[in-house]
Amino acid sequence: SIERLTNNGEISESAVRFSPDNTMIAFSAADEFQYFRNGKIYIRGTSDKGGKWKKLGGDFDGDVSVGFWSQDGKTIYFNEGWKATNQLFSASTETGKVTQLTNEKGIVSASQDQDTKVVTVSFQNPMTPSNMYFVPRLDRVGTRSTWRQLTNSNPQADNFQLGEVEAVEWKSTDGKMAEGVLVKPLNYEKGKRYPLVVQIHGGPAGASTLNFNAGYGNYSQLYAAAGYACLLPNYRGSTNYGEKFRMEISGDYFRQGYEDIMSGVDHLISTGLVDGDKMGAMGWSAGGHWSNWILTHTDRFKAISSGAGAMNWTSMYAQSDIQRNREFYYQGKPYDRFEHFWDVSPLKYIKNAKTPTLIHVVDGDPRVPRPQSEELHMALKSLGVPTEFFVYPGSTHGIPDARNQMVKMASEFYWMEKWIRGKENWFEWKELLATLKEEKEEKKEVTSDEGE
Repeated sequence: SIERLTNNGEISESAVRFSPDNTMIAFSAADEFQYFRNGKIYIRGTSDKGGKWKKLGGDFDGDVSVGFWSQDGKTIYFNEGWKATNQLFSASTETGKVTQLTNEKGIVSASQDQDTKVVTVSFQNPMTPSNMYFVPRLDRVGTRSTWRQLTNSNPQADNFQLGEVEAVEWKSTDGKMAEGVLVKPLNYEKGKRYPLVVQIHGGPAGASTLNFNAGYGNYSQLYAAAGYACLLPNYRGSTNYGEKFRMEISGDYFRQGYEDIMSGVDHLISTGLVDGDKMGAMGWSAGGHWSNWILTHTDRFKAISSGAGAMNWTSMYAQSDIQRNREFYYQGKPYDRFEHFWDVSPLKYIKNAKTPTLIHVVDGDPRVPRPQSEELHMALKSLGVPTEFFVYPGSTHGIPDARNQMVKMASEFYWMEKWIRGKENWFEWKELLATLKEEKEEKKEVTSDEGE
């Protein structure tokens, strides 16, 4: 027979998972089935048709999900973001209590093979790319010394020179603590001040973590190698710091997140690490939104790079492929709250913009469509603010191909070099194309040598 298990309208739910003996069924969904709240686990007996669901993790201020069951059905294990890390947790099916099982300064993701019960862990930290590890028993996952490394996926990284990375905390303007990831310059000298690049994560329901930073979005270690410090702030609205921290920007989208970011910058200046006269900011998606807000609310930065950032929330509402989360953040539709949507649009304050700004967007981006970046570019051009506009081919929210990811990184890095450090030239197509041609020729030579 078929039984409908839930009827929760707009709230999404995970796939159902059965206990090893098939006597219980579990799924995860938002707490009390309310939009944007923390995820919780709901369990019930499989034979208890129409029975009441029991909630697990009600007292845990984080997302609880169904990873894998213990053999006796008394525990459900799951991986979850925790501040600037990712850890393994367990939820008791009897009491609903959540327990943290690992405490690593990095990204832990544990799994168990359903048939063999073999436990493996995927782990990375700022100095080590992601690798797989074998764990002899599930109760040993929290003891790192018992892990046995199975892979060395990027051995070339063993020879990389990397800047020190750590999680840092500071007090924000409302007295609450904020946190972020600090990447120090290579060969950092205490007492010496360095230029700073603030790298703002997307989402905003996301987080910067102590991972191996190797993507084209931030590439913080390249800045570190060039003598920059990088701050990756987990501002208000981010995940991993509790439900209230993530949700309280509803109705007040930019204000406190901006204060969190700027107070983090001031904290690094106060410690003597950062030269406050040599700073840049960058981000993609929500990181681009915040970059645009920074552009229109302070002139403390020498350079900004805005990637797929929103400028006008009223036009963005109809242009984007999603609307529901905008309604949550701005507490309604633009037709009902026109003034509020305009008040939190960076375009309203564009005449304050003075910082040279590099703009990136994918031509067919469905999430933050190209017209948002065009509104920014046209405004800066008409105001006489130095700006350049890069449009990449594709129909995705991120840059899909490696070549243009390289273009984004090269242009962005040298934009910072020009406006923060005063380098004369910033980006020459001929130089980039020549580099790509040299790499292509080298690849041909290697292939030819192998053939011989």
